[in-house]
Amino acid sequence: MERFAPATARRAFLSRTLARTSPGAYAGAEAASLAPLLLNRAQTPEATMKRAEWILGGAALIVTGLAEPAGAASASAVVPAASAIEIWVRGNGPTTGDQSPRGRSQSLSLDALPLVDVERFDAQYDGKRAFRGIALASVIERFAPDLSLDLAILHFANGMAVPVPFRDAAVMRRLDPFIARGMETHRKGAVKTDFFTDIKKKGTMADARPIVFHGNKLVVAERWHPAVAPTAQPGFSPWAHADSLTGIELVAAAPYYRQFAAGTVPPREQGLAIFQQACQFCHGVRKVGAKFGWDFVDPTPLYSYRKPSRSLFYHVAYKPLDAAERGLMMPALKFMTEQDAAILWGWMRAVATEPMPPYAAPPTATAKPPGR
Repeated sequence: MERFAPATARRAFLSRTLARTSPGAYAGAEAASLAPLLLNRAQTPEATMKRAEWILGGAALIVTGLAEPAGAASASAVVPAASAIEIWVRGNGPTTGDQSPRGRSQSLSLDALPLVDVERFDAQYDGKRAFRGIALASVIERFAPDLSLDLAILHFANGMAVPVPFRDAAVMRRLDPFIARGMETHRKGAVKTDFFTDIKKKGTMADARPIVFHGNKLVVAERWHPAVAPTAQPGFSPWAHADSLTGIELVAAAPYYRQFAAGTVPPREQGLAIFQQACQFCHGVRKVGAKFGWDFVDPTPLYSYRKPSRSLFYHVAYKPLDAAERGLMMPALKFMTEQDAAILWGWMRAVATEPMPPYAAPPTATAKPPGR
């Protein structure tokens, strides 16, 4: 790039570079949106990149991004073999780097399982389609998890992590989650393995990039999720943004969420509740949880970037008019109040400034089938 390239060229260059340094597709879009901030003061590529290093939390991220070949996928977005998904039990102890401890684990080939053809409603397609696949409950049951484990964290290729209380029969009946290996090529047409129609988003402010599936698609019967506040549904749904399933992490819910507690003071408990209702599907904390959006602590504590709390409120409750142009994927959380944002900001500061307790699994018990 020329030393004094036009601002538009420098902005495009920065968008590509920052997107490659981020952990997931959504994070990449958010990072790309920082390009105008970097251009406010920096006039040369050298000064611009220096400012980028400061904002992203270290030169190492920039070096990694620049060293990566153009178009290469980020680590969290790597899609496994077309029919393979991982299922594992979360092990005791803290996360090391990007990896959490693992207990028993297994790589499953969906093609080796008894797949069935069914016609059923899908929340993302908003209609009935014919699919070939297997029920999520059947996959978990084959793994025979210990009775002490009651939460399945579904990991997706784009970095999302959606928890499902698989022991709750009412939840499993309502969602009826189904791992599809293929679907009909057209309405009432033949079902084809490894074929899925892209999800195209609507609206002038929507991100133009479609949701694309590789190898499988999780089909759920409705947009509802048990963790999301009733007042936010059905407008807000984690299922609307999920792509292909890559892994199933089995945990005990109580000690898993205890990692995010940051104390038992009432405002912090309320902050954790808001995180669980609105944030956990896309954002993690200290590399625990989702990687679709920015981690709330690492490498940059977001409470310090979004302060005062009113700044956080404007960020989550409203979507910029140029969101589609800038590739911003985060939906406007219209149900979030300014008081909610203030409570959430206080919790974000607490988890960033206090030690995170490691996951500690409860004593083992006799396994039983999920959803019963």
